Formats: sequence, C-alpha cells, structure tokens
Amino acid sequence: MKKIDLHIHTKTSSQDRDFLFSKDNFKRYVRDAELDCVAITNHNLFDRDQFEKISSFLDILVLPGIEVDVEKFHILVLADGRNLADFSSRCDLVAQQWQKTGSPLRHDEFVSIFGELRQYILIPHYLKDPKIGPESLERFEGHIHCGEVSSPKKFMACLKDREMLVPVFFSDCRISDTLSDLPTKQTYVDCEELTFGTLRQVLKDRDKVSLSSTGGNSHFQIFPDGQKLSTGLNVVLGDRSSGKSYTLQRIYDWFGAKDTKYIRQFDLVARNELEDEKKFKDFLSEKTSLFSREYLADLQEAVGHMLEIDLQSDIDDVEEYVSTLLNYARDTSRHDAFSKATIYNEEPFQQKNLLGLETLISSTKRLVSNVEYRTIIDKHIPQDALRALYVELMMTYSSQKEGNIKKDWVNTAIQDIKGRLQRKSSAPSVTDVDLLKVATNKRAIVKFEELVKAARKPKIPLRKKKGSFEIVAQVGPFTRGGELKDLSRSTKGFSAAFDKYDRPYEFLQELGKIGSPVDASDFSKYLVKVEYKILNRDGLSASGGERSEFFLLDKIEGASSADVLLIDEPESSFDNHFLKAEVNEIIKEMSRKMPVVVVTHNNTVGVSIRPDYILYTQKEVAGTEIKWRIFSGLPTSKRLVSADGLELPTRDILLGNLEAGVKTYEERSGTYEDLKD
Repeated sequence: MKKIDLHIHTKTSSQDRDFLFSKDNFKRYVRDAELDCVAITNHNLFDRDQFEKISSFLDILVLPGIEVDVEKFHILVLADGRNLADFSSRCDLVAQQWQKTGSPLRHDEFVSIFGELRQYILIPHYLKDPKIGPESLERFEGHIHCGEVSSPKKFMACLKDREMLVPVFFSDCRISDTLSDLPTKQTYVDCEELTFGTLRQVLKDRDKVSLSSTGGNSHFQIFPDGQKLSTGLNVVLGDRSSGKSYTLQRIYDWFGAKDTKYIRQFDLVARNELEDEKKFKDFLSEKTSLFSREYLADLQEAVGHMLEIDLQSDIDDVEEYVSTLLNYARDTSRHDAFSKATIYNEEPFQQKNLLGLETLISSTKRLVSNVEYRTIIDKHIPQDALRALYVELMMTYSSQKEGNIKKDWVNTAIQDIKGRLQRKSSAPSVTDVDLLKVATNKRAIVKFEELVKAARKPKIPLRKKKGSFEIVAQVGPFTRGGELKDLSRSTKGFSAAFDKYDRPYEFLQELGKIGSPVDASDFSKYLVKVEYKILNRDGLSASGGERSEFFLLDKIEGASSADVLLIDEPESSFDNHFLKAEVNEIIKEMSRKMPVVVVTHNNTVGVSIRPDYILYTQKEVAGTEIKWRIFSGLPTSKRLVSADGLELPTRDILLGNLEAGVKTYEERSGTYEDLKD
C-alpha cells in the first residue's frame, strides 16, 4: 500500500490567508507521515520554480498540480511533470484569468486552457464544499473517476455506492512555518510501484483505495502520533481526569465544529422545571413546525383570499349603488338625450376566471413530463391522449384569454363613453358596482367560516414514534387570548382579536391591526391551535426525566447529517435500563453509517453496546509536565497498545473502569449467584 496526499498548498493565493512556506515542515510531514506521493495544488496558480525546488529536496513522487475554480466547484488538475513548461504556461492562463475577472472559469474556458483532458488526473471536490454538481460532472464526459471527500464517513459512503465516484481523502493543508500538528488526512492506494500512470489507474478502482495501510477501511488515523479511530463505534475509557474529555475535544477539533454532533455531559438534564418545560415546548414547536405549515397550508391559502375581501367596502358600494339607482329613477325630469342612451348605465362585461384552467394545464403538463412514474401513468392514460388533452386545454386557454382581452378593451371603451355622456347630461348617474363579486365575496366568507370551524374540531392528525416515545399533535380551538399572545412571543395584546375569535373573518381583520410580529403569512396558526405532546410508553405525558431521555434520542438521531457523533458519559444523566433498551440500539445503528465516539465508565454502555474499538486514556505527570497517553485496540484484543508501544491488559482495563476492579466484580457476582437460589 502507498500513502498519498494530492492536495497540498505551498503558496498564498487570493483565496488563502497569508502564510510563509516552510521547507523543513514539508520534509517533516513527508517523513513522519511516511508519504509516498504528494501533489502541489495551489489555488489558481502554479509556481514552477518553487515546484522544482520542492521536487529536489523530497525523495518521493511529487506531482505538479493546480486547484482551479470552475463554475461553482473546485477541481485538482494533476500532470505527470514530463512537460513542465507546457503545464506551467497553461496554469499561467488560469492565473491571468483569475487576476483579471476574479471569477471561476466556465467549463469551455477550462477545456480551452488545458486541452486534452485525458492526459491529467482530475479530482473535483465531491462530497466536500464547494462541490461539483451532477450537471458539471456530466460535462467532463468520463474524464473524472475519483472525487475528494471531507471525512471518513463520506469516504465510506462513496465506497459502498458504486454509482458514486471513487473517494479520496486529502489534507488540503498549508505547509506554513507555523504548522505544528501534522495533517492526518491521507489516502492509501494499492499498487506496488507508484508512478503517474499507475496512480491514474488505481484511482479508477474503488477496491484499491482505503483509509488505512492494511487495505481495510475499519479504521483511520486521527492524531499525528498514529492513533486511530474506528469508522464504526469507539468507546473511550479512563479514570477521572485521565484525559477522556481532552481526547474527545481533540477529536472534535479534527472534524471541525460544523461537521460534528457533540452531546456533552449533563447537557440534557433538567435543572429548572419551568425553564425545562418551556425549552421542551419550544423544541417541539421547532421540530414539528413543518407539520404545522403543511397541516394549515390549505387554511392559509383561504386566509389569503379572505384578506383580499373588504366586506365593509362591498356593503358601502351596494348602498351607494341602490341610492344612486333610486335617485336616477325618481328624478325623471332631468333625463335628457344623453341619459336616455342605452350605454349611459350599461354594465361592464364580466371576465372569465382562468385560474382553474391554469391549474389544470399545469397538472396535465406534469403528467406529460413526469419520468419517475411514467409506467404507472401510461398504464392508465396513454401518452398521446395526455398530449392531446394538453394541446386542447392550451387552445381553450388561448381562446378564453383572447375573450378576456376583448372584454377588457370593450369595457374600457364603454367606461370612457359613459363618462363623457354623464359629464354632458344633467341627469343623475348610477354608480357602478359588481354585484356578482359582492355576492361571491359574501358566500366566500360563509364558506371560510365553515372551513375554520371544521379545522378547529378536536382531533389528533399526527402520531410519530421515536424509541418508546410518541410525538402527537392535537388540534382544536384556542380557549383564551393569552394562548395567542404566547404563540406570538410578543407583548402585543390579543384581547380585542380574541373577542371575535368565533367570527373568523372579523378575527382576521383584528389580527391585521396588531401588526408585527403577527404576520399575515402566519394568520392560520392563530385560527387553529396545534399542540404537541410527547407521550411515554404508557401513553402519558413525558415527565421531566423522560423529556431528557427523549432529547437524547432525538439528538443522536439528528446526528445523521454530521460526520461524527461524540457522546460524553450518557450514564451521568440516565439510568441503565434506558441506556440498554433505547440508547445502545440507536447508537449502534448510527455507528453503521458514521464514526461514533462514546466516553463512558458504565458497563451497560462500555460492554453491552459491543464497541468496534476501545480507547483507554491515561495521564502522567512528570514534574510540571503532563503527558496524555492513549492505549487502544479491538475489544477482542488481549492487550491495548499505545502509540509509543506500551501495553496494558484489556481485561484489567475493562474490569477496573467498568466494574470498579476485579475484587468488586467478583464480590458482586457472588452476591448475584447467592440471590439466584
């Protein structure tokens, strides 16, 4: 196996913080990390003189390269170095373009600069930001076979999915004069002799890349001294103040805050009952807000229509219309040739509402273009019939749209003529009013209030299991104005609005008067109360301690998007029955798809969980100097070994840390045996 790091920066660029290159640190990195091949890949530039100097003092394969900004991603371009002058001149064009525009290259510009792409090794950021997208990857037409990832979890995900690129894991480090801890992010490749050609071949084969020197992927190096972690479940043991939390923090720093889920000791324990209950309600509201929006979506759409209706304005318009109509009928003495013209009081043409037709066209278009469910659609509706339907609907829409345009033109002309006649006539005029619209609005308000009353009927529309707990959503009406105030999280008063709560349309008008933070886009949540509860296995509301248990399960389950899960002594907050019945199972499940590190001194977690790897921390004090040492190995190993070669018996460590020592364990075992009879 050969160890490679093909993403190394040796020169400051516009995308880097300033740093000074260190020849000594580069030599130290290559020596201590036992690297067989490196590539120099500075951002949008290649310094030929520096590359040749580096090649002269390193006795391994050093490849010339460049990290190029293309579209919205970064890509490493590595050359074989045989025609360094040509590669350097192409990289100069990249640098000139970047200095001129400060913008990434387009794909066609990239190809124009580098020419025949098959002569290079191309490695884009893949599961690493800024990453290449599927469309960009497709444009490279098979010239890309491997992709850079940002963590062991993502490396393993790519290995398991043969539809994904072959993964590579590199340091992306700056070889500066301040570099102290050496990088531990490299990839092993399976080949006997390392050349540019063999490297290009092995990076096409996922079976020839790995995270460890043994060719397996069950472990990866985490610290510069050679300390490893399992890609599965790791348990950290140790006496008090022996370095367990220190080790956990170092692992946290290695992965980075953004990609780490860290559940700290005592984080989830209730300290104040009232605060804990409020925190719990806020948590439920946040976690289930998506359900609330979906459940109330139709009601919110109806709210939007109601806010467009001004019922009082409609009433005023009708009253004015009736008044002017009576005046016109009474005052016949003032009628003249102008007022007797038919068009004098002509009603405008009503335009056809095309919203329903537009929705139907959109739905038909989706049926025509759908690929995922094509077989099912074709089984019931032939593609030709769908296309014919779509065409006919579009023709109908065009015809009715044209009719509306014509009506609009005629209405404008009529309005203009009426205005001129009314100015010349001494007869009273009749105010225009759209009586159909007024009637429709009134009917819509009645329907809206029926909808709201139906939505307020008590029900439980959501039940969701999480371990032995169940999240339920209960729907019903608000019973007091204070609930609306609590929901808004503001100091605004809701008493005037709540007085009209049983008359939904009027209630909306009052909500509109309150102002920020009561936004019209959220009015539906004030119409119907959606309340969330967590029920325990007995169907009762979770107690304070049970809420903490639920929080732990949720936090562990929510770590799926992270690259690593760290848990510090869960037994400090929870009992053994819960840990064994609930926590161990979900932790083990998480460890099948990502590295998990659990610090513990409890045998329910330390042994029953059946870890993949054990780490034992030890602190040594020599004068004023503290040395932290880690012993590690498989649970089946007779001895745990430190990075500097010291050994400790695994059995003694397990009994000492999880069972309070051999003597105590034997005494307790004897007591259990006596009680059995």
